[in-house]
Amino acid sequence: MARDIIVGKTYKHISGNYYRVICIANDSENDDGLEPKQLVIYESLGKKRSFWARSYELFNEKVNKKKDQDSMQEYRFELIDDEIQFGDSDK
Repeated sequence: MARDIIVGKTYKHISGNYYRVICIANDSENDDGLEPKQLVIYESLGKKRSFWARSYELFNEKVNKKKDQDSMQEYRFELIDDEIQFGDSDK
């Protein structure tokens, strides 16, 4: 079962960088007549602030343990405690 991505919360990427989810958006390029594909819009919380978009499915995917053997995370983006101090995590 897929987990919900929570707007306004902070997530840690398997790379060690931190990101805050800004909103969940609909992809306007969906032309198959079905429900629009959802995108997670998020910002980096390091020194160099930037905004990113990733499909909901990819944001929510589990870590491939064969590829990322050293990762202790279950998901590519893990929900974390918002009390962590930011500023050094991003390049």
